Amino acid sequence: MAAGEALFVTRTMQAMEVLAFQPSSAAQLAEALQIHPRTARRLLARLVADGWVSRSEGRRRDYAPTMRLVALAAQLAERSPLTRAATPAVTELFEQTGGVVHLAIPSYTSALCLVHRAGSEEARPHLRELVPAHATASGKVLLAYRDAWRESVLDVLLEPVTAHTVTDPERLRREVAEIRERGYALEREEYAEGLGSVAAPVRDPAGEVPAALALTLPMPVLQETDLDRLGARVRAAAGTVADALGGRGHG
Repeated sequence: MAAGEALFVTRTMQAMEVLAFQPSSAAQLAEALQIHPRTARRLLARLVADGWVSRSEGRRRDYAPTMRLVALAAQLAERSPLTRAATPAVTELFEQTGGVVHLAIPSYTSALCLVHRAGSEEARPHLRELVPAHATASGKVLLAYRDAWRESVLDVLLEPVTAHTVTDPERLRREVAEIRERGYALEREEYAEGLGSVAAPVRDPAGEVPAALALTLPMPVLQETDLDRLGARVRAAAGTVADALGGRGHG
C-alpha cells in the first residue's frame, strides 16, 4: 500500500471516530483532523457514496455514520476473543453473587460495556451502554492502568452523575494510585444512587489492561460485605478472563 493510500485509510478511520460521537460538518471534521476542508469534503463524499455516512439536507450539511457502522461494531463485539473469553467468567461471577456483572473497555472519556449479565438474561457479547469512566468502578480500573488514556479523560471537565461522584482530577489521580496498589476499584453511589461496584483489571498476553470486570450490588449488601474478600473474588474472575487470553502471567 502506498503512503498516500495508507494516510487516507488512517484519516478515514479517524473521521468515523469523530462522527460516531457527534454529527459534524465538513469544516468541523477538517478542524478535528487538522486537514484541509477540501480533503475533508472528498473523504466525506466517498463515505457517503459507500454507505458508511449519511448527509443531512439544508444550508448546513452535517454528516453522521449510518447503521452500517453499528452492524460492523456488533460483529466485532460478537467475535472478539476478549468478549468470548469473558462470557463464562461473567456468568460464573453472577451465579456466585447475584449481582450485575459486566466487562467494559475504554471509549474516549467513557467505559463501554461489552458483556453483561443481570437477572435471567444470559451473558453474551453485545454492545450496551457507555458510562462515565470517572464515576464507575470499571472506568476507574481502566484509568488506573492506562496512563495516556487517564490523562486524556482527566483533561476535560468531569461532570457529576450523582451527589457522590468524584470530579476533582487530583483526587481521582490519588484514587487510581490506590487502585493499583490494592488491585481493585471500589465505587459507592457515584453512578447510581443505592448501588455500588467493585472492579478489577483484565490483562492481555502483553501485560496491558484492555478491559475491566465489574460487579454491581445494592449498597446495603455492599456495606455488609468484606470488601477485600469481594475484591479478591472479582480479581479471581478477571484472572480467569486473563487466563483465557493468555495474560495472567504478567501479574
